[in-house]
Amino acid sequence: MFDQPNQKMVLFGSVLFLICFLLTAVFRGSFNTINLNVNLWADSVNSGFFTPAAKVISVIFNTTALFILTVIVAVYLFATHHKNYSLLLLGAMAGDALLVQIFKTLVMSPRPLNEIIASGGYSFPSGHTTGSVVFFGVLTYFAWVHWGSKKVKLATGGFYVSITALVGFDRIYLNVHWFSDIIGAVFLGAFWLSFCILTFKYATSNHRVQNFSQNERKTVPPTS
Repeated sequence: MFDQPNQKMVLFGSVLFLICFLLTAVFRGSFNTINLNVNLWADSVNSGFFTPAAKVISVIFNTTALFILTVIVAVYLFATHHKNYSLLLLGAMAGDALLVQIFKTLVMSPRPLNEIIASGGYSFPSGHTTGSVVFFGVLTYFAWVHWGSKKVKLATGGFYVSITALVGFDRIYLNVHWFSDIIGAVFLGAFWLSFCILTFKYATSNHRVQNFSQNERKTVPPTS
C-alpha cells in the first residue's frame, strides 16, 4: 500500500538522495584521501581468484547488457499484462542513462590510472552502479507490490542490496572507479528510482480516479 504518509516519506527520501548526490559531486575533493586508500587497497588484492569473476560481473552489468535486460524484462511485463510496470522500467532506465551521461560530462572526473580493464569515458558517477540501483530497484518494487509478504520483501530486499553492493564493489576492485564514484552513483540511483516510483504512483492513481469517475457516471441512471 502506498498511502499519503508513505508518499511523503518517499518524496523526502528522494530530495535527500538528490542533495547527498549533489554534495558528493561538488565536494569530491574531500574524498581524495579515502579514494586513494581504497584504490591502493584494491590494487593490493585484485590479483586474486576473484579477478576473472569480477571481469564477468563488469560485462554483465555494463550499459549494453543492462539495456538488453531492460528490453527483455519490459517485453515480458508487457506480455503478462503489466503494461504500466513495463513503461516504468523503460522510462526509469532511459532517464538513468541520460542522467549518468549528463553528470559524467559536467564533472569530467578522470578514472584511476591503475585500472585492470580498459574503460573509456569519465569516472563520476559509476554507470554500472547507478544502472543496477535503478534496474533492480524497479523489479524489487514490482515484487513488493504484487507479492508483498514479509518473506518476499525480505528475500527480494536482501537480493537487491546484495547485487547492487556487489556491482559497486566490483567497480572498485577492478580499479575502474574511485570510492566517491560509487557513493555518488548510489545516491543518484536512489534519487532517480524514488522519483520514478513517485511519478508512477501519481500517474496511475490519477488514471484509476479518472476511470472510476467515468464508471460512476455510466452507472448513474438518467434523470427524467
